[in-house]
Amino acid sequence: MRSIPALLTEIGIDETEIAQRQAFLSFDERDAARLKDVHDMLDAKRDHLAEIFYEHLLRFPEIRPLLGDVTKLARLKQAQTLYFSQLTAGCYDLAYVENRLHIGVVHQRVGLTPKWYMSAYCKYLGEVMPLVSEHYAEEPERGQDAFRALLKVIFFDMGLALDTYFHAEQKALLLARSYTEQIVSNMPIGFIVLDGSGKIRLTNNAVLRMFNLSKSKELQCKTLGELLDVAALDEEVTLVLKSKLHCNDFGFDRTNEEGAHSYLADISLAQIGEENLVLFMVQDITIRKQSEEEIHRLAFYDPLTKLPNRRLLHERLLQSMSLSSRSGKHGALMFIDLDNFKTLNDTQGHDVGDLLLKEVASRLIHNVREGDTVARLGGDEFVVALESLSSMDQEAANQSEMIAEKIRAELNLPYQLNSIEHHSSPSIGVSLFRGHQNSLDGVLKQADLAMYHAKASGRNMVCFFDPEMQAKMEERAELEKDLRASLRLHQLRLYYQMQVDNEGRIVGAEALIRWQHPQRGMVSPAQFIPLTEEIGMILPIGDWVIEQACAQLKKWEIDPVMSKIRVSVNVSPRQLSHPYFVEQVKDAVEQTGIRPSQLKLELTESFILKDVQDAIEKMQELRWLGINFAMDDFGTGYSSLSHLKRLPLEQLKIDQSFVRDIACDKSSSMMVRTIISIASNFGLEVVAEGVETDEQFAFLRQYGCNKFQGYLFGKAVPVQEFERLCSRQQSGQ
Repeated sequence: MRSIPALLTEIGIDETEIAQRQAFLSFDERDAARLKDVHDMLDAKRDHLAEIFYEHLLRFPEIRPLLGDVTKLARLKQAQTLYFSQLTAGCYDLAYVENRLHIGVVHQRVGLTPKWYMSAYCKYLGEVMPLVSEHYAEEPERGQDAFRALLKVIFFDMGLALDTYFHAEQKALLLARSYTEQIVSNMPIGFIVLDGSGKIRLTNNAVLRMFNLSKSKELQCKTLGELLDVAALDEEVTLVLKSKLHCNDFGFDRTNEEGAHSYLADISLAQIGEENLVLFMVQDITIRKQSEEEIHRLAFYDPLTKLPNRRLLHERLLQSMSLSSRSGKHGALMFIDLDNFKTLNDTQGHDVGDLLLKEVASRLIHNVREGDTVARLGGDEFVVALESLSSMDQEAANQSEMIAEKIRAELNLPYQLNSIEHHSSPSIGVSLFRGHQNSLDGVLKQADLAMYHAKASGRNMVCFFDPEMQAKMEERAELEKDLRASLRLHQLRLYYQMQVDNEGRIVGAEALIRWQHPQRGMVSPAQFIPLTEEIGMILPIGDWVIEQACAQLKKWEIDPVMSKIRVSVNVSPRQLSHPYFVEQVKDAVEQTGIRPSQLKLELTESFILKDVQDAIEKMQELRWLGINFAMDDFGTGYSSLSHLKRLPLEQLKIDQSFVRDIACDKSSSMMVRTIISIASNFGLEVVAEGVETDEQFAFLRQYGCNKFQGYLFGKAVPVQEFERLCSRQQSGQ
């Protein structure tokens, strides 16, 4: 058997020849490094690639006998895996060439012809290129470089493999050339070879498919610019020929009957003998470009309305502020919120709500000036940014008001949402800005505050921001911060307002929360109770009130005077609707060990009526425990007698609005008598709230009311003061 060095000598390959071949392919150390970069990634796939490779070969009857039995096939797969590994190992010296020639001789001797050899490379390329493309998905330029390096080393290997066949038989040269052209022709990327004058010499099938061309000899006498109708290509080819410099990532667009397509090309020089050739490799990147545009659209635009989103709005506002700073002209920002949008969503469904949002977006776009920005922040909130208003404050305000009112009028027009005619209105807040006098966040906050002021003032109006509005909002924010800390800092107190019988004897008390702030002093309940509801603090504070009332009742059990006092606690709608309300009340009663009958929970009439069945179930469960219930503010809602019959109530409380005018207003007098009569018929106690005069007290007793509460008897006081009042009354003082 002939030794490898002898074979190298006969074929005429030495280190100089290797270097020259690599130079012809423009294969250098950078290409070797690029192949090493993908080596580890491909190494993990080599067994898989070898399996796919031999699955492909076993499909051909003429090749199957050459692959032998299972044992031989396993050895071939192992050898092929090593072969693939060496292909991207990054070392392509004399030892590498000796190895490749040896493999070529073995393949020749077992009968594997060049046809098989070329198809092997084609199959390998077809499997590897998608892996490389995926690996460099975020770095397409590096992916292109890796593609080129892989093609070069494969062409280098092909040359070595073919040398073994040329050495055996000169006729194999023409056949090998044919198969080489087939590989180039069927490469996944477009490949065109140009001569030194820029005329086309060779095109592969990928180019024909990519540009919808038919194979013809006429192609070989055209330039790239003439073939593809892109003159810039000829200019770039000429530049590459003159400068001898590689052109990476030359992008161009072309339109055919399928639409517009984007392409990315690589133009390089190759020298074959004395002749300079230009290699043109091209990919259709239309889908990739569309994906990049889609990513950009998702990042900067609202998918429903196609309007700019918050991120893009911020960028444009910064640009507007910079423009305003240079020109001295005002800009304006409008926050637009659709009134009662949630009602439409809840009644007609989100699909109809989305139709309204898209229609609003369209109307906004058609009612602003060119250069202005319309954006959607989310939900039913839109923003309009106006540029280049007057440099005069009042005139700029007038201009923005005119546009805002125009928008308001347009958004008030009826909407046809499928088969539904819908009427909507906007609340619009406007904030002027000039240059960078205010920060971006400050301008956004001001417009937002103005919009909320428009809503609070009755909706469907335009409001401009003013500093007083900001001061109120800042005060509210500070109050909210303090309120959230009030429980933790033990600033809340329970005061008790007495409830008396016909003789003025104290029989019970209503527990009322008070907030003693170290700087604010005693904060009015009218100031902080609504805020607790709004920010969700009513749940932890409501639980605290029940726990404190139970703890106080437990202390009073050992006092002969106070043990008879029953305590009423107000329960907010959010507490009652909470799924764990019953468990929380039970826990408070069980942990303190009080007599449940001493605790009374007061519920508002209007909320009970929102979900009567849920209220009845929760009340009944606590009633079985022994806890009593009162309906607060009775007469202000729309209770039916059937509801009163079903609810496990012990007491009705007459709202103070009726008590106030009982002596001078017939309607109030009649309402009070009716409530007392209803309570009597249902066997319920009646407590009149807000009793402030002897005259009111006398009227109520005359009508049959048996319990009373109000300033006539005493205000809400701290627990020590309440205990003192009870003791004084017991002792007859």
